[in-house]
Amino acid sequence: MFLKKLILISLSGFLSVALPFSTQAAEKLQSMDALWNSLEVTESQRVKKSTHVVRKSVAPARQAQKTIKKAKPAMTRMQYQARFKKNNKANSNTKLARQRAAWKAKWDAQQKAKKPVQQIAKAKINKQTAIWKKAAKTTAPQKLTRAQYQLRWKQAQLKKQQKTQQVAKSIVKPRAPQKLSHATFKQSQKNPIINHLPMNVVATLRAKGVNTRGVSAFVQDVNSSRPLLAFQEKTSRVPASVMKLITSYAALGTLGPNYRWPIDVYTKGLVKNGTLNGDLIIKGYGSPEFNANELRKVLQGIRQKGIRNVSGRVVFDNSYFDSISQHAGAFDGKAQSAYNARPDALLFNERLNSFKVSAYGKRVHVSSITPTHNLKIVNRMRKSKRGCRTGINISKRGAQTIATFTGRYSRRCGSRTYTRVISEPANMIYGAMKAMWKRDVGGTLKTHFVMGRAPASARLLLRTHSRTLAEILPTIDKDSNNVMARQLLLTIGAKKYGRGTERNGANAVGAWLASRGLHFPELRIENGSGLSRVARISARHVGDLLMDAYRSPYRNHLMQSLAVAGVDGTMKRRLKRTRVRGRGYFKTGTLRDVRSIAGYVKAADGKVYVMSILHNDPRAKRRALPAHDKLIEWVYSATHSRQLAMK
Repeated sequence: MFLKKLILISLSGFLSVALPFSTQAAEKLQSMDALWNSLEVTESQRVKKSTHVVRKSVAPARQAQKTIKKAKPAMTRMQYQARFKKNNKANSNTKLARQRAAWKAKWDAQQKAKKPVQQIAKAKINKQTAIWKKAAKTTAPQKLTRAQYQLRWKQAQLKKQQKTQQVAKSIVKPRAPQKLSHATFKQSQKNPIINHLPMNVVATLRAKGVNTRGVSAFVQDVNSSRPLLAFQEKTSRVPASVMKLITSYAALGTLGPNYRWPIDVYTKGLVKNGTLNGDLIIKGYGSPEFNANELRKVLQGIRQKGIRNVSGRVVFDNSYFDSISQHAGAFDGKAQSAYNARPDALLFNERLNSFKVSAYGKRVHVSSITPTHNLKIVNRMRKSKRGCRTGINISKRGAQTIATFTGRYSRRCGSRTYTRVISEPANMIYGAMKAMWKRDVGGTLKTHFVMGRAPASARLLLRTHSRTLAEILPTIDKDSNNVMARQLLLTIGAKKYGRGTERNGANAVGAWLASRGLHFPELRIENGSGLSRVARISARHVGDLLMDAYRSPYRNHLMQSLAVAGVDGTMKRRLKRTRVRGRGYFKTGTLRDVRSIAGYVKAADGKVYVMSILHNDPRAKRRALPAHDKLIEWVYSATHSRQLAMK
């Protein structure tokens, strides 16, 4: 009964809701039929309209119920976008979290696999360290005996000497002359010759107030048959110390890089109980670097021959070179300057007398560093609180040389050294012999010396030799040593003609150059050092000489003797902060109104260029150096074109 009542109640409710909708639909249908009947329509339209009305009349109740139950407001565009972003972000975060978890699991697995290997390696290291520490504590270092130490030192010296010889062989090994290929020769013929100085060089000269008329410049690639730049290259000019290039190259060709200057010791008399009853004769052959060390070798050789004392005379023979008639100060009146020192077959210490001046106690002290026979020092210097002025006056009194020192000297000045060319080589050698005889020979030298010649009846006691020409040549060219270069020229003349004179030396150099196919008609050689106003050569022929030297077996010897840009010698302070540093090899030259430079440049393009600049102008010495360096940098940069040159 209860279930029946519940069903009746629900049916009554449904009908109460559905009846209003059905009555409304009937009324609407009647109105639409009336409208339909009033219009003129086709049969198909009428059928279609009637089915549409029937469908709409059947479903209104269901549609009403759905709208009541599911009435949801529509979303706006912004709400839809926000919901999309939120869902997308949630999905991406989920993916990233999953990827991170996978990575972490993989990393943990790798570390877990490595851990045993690391522990094993660490344990091995700790074990070995403990063994070493224990051995260091238990075993004390053993001391070497004197014999073991000497043996080890000799082995080290032998290894060092072998290494030096290997390096020297690799450096000194002569190379065959390079021949130009047909393609290179043909290409070089097409390259234009720049006959004007680069614009920056001309601008620098003009800024310094120097005229370009006094400049000669020449540049050429060593693998080319034509010059790159040639400006007034055929003009004959004073080369200054660039002349040493001609002397050095000729010496390598005539004497050879392994030539050594001998010093002979003769005796005239008998040796009894360590005493020579007769003359001791020392003959020189023009060694450029005969000094105290070389003299010590001679004295030690005399001692080894059993001579301790000399009862006769000491005779010095310098006849290998003819005496120089020209006065020492003939060039510029400064006879005591080191660059004016004259050559001699027994040249000793480059003729330089050195004096030491220092102030301590209540006086100023003056002493001679180089003991010299017949030299007297007169000290008239006064001690003062300020001032370091020292005056040196040289005078002669018979065979004696007097050096008078005047001026005021402070303790703050410390010790200073002064050098002068004031004594003959024989006086210097004899003074050094007396100072060293007792220590190096072990006897006494109570005798006097004379100048003379070794007679034919004299007996050769011993012969010592200097270093090789290849070893001495860097001192001549890098430091531009004038007296050594003059010794070189006289040696060339004596070697070829038997007499060491400037004329014979110049003739020998000219003959050797001609044998190499180098004909320089304007060449004038006075003394081989370039310390001359008579010497002449053109920039073109200096370049030709450098080209021939580069293709000769003496290339390495000559290049190693030249000053390196920004590194040593006369080029130590030039081009130091440029890219040319260490890549240029030059011989410089300066005189009053003269500045010159010549040598090789290893350019940025990998090529090697020879170049020479001869500049004769009253302002050249003091103002032309920056312009010369600009031209060297231009050659190095390898930006060679006519656009870089200016008329």
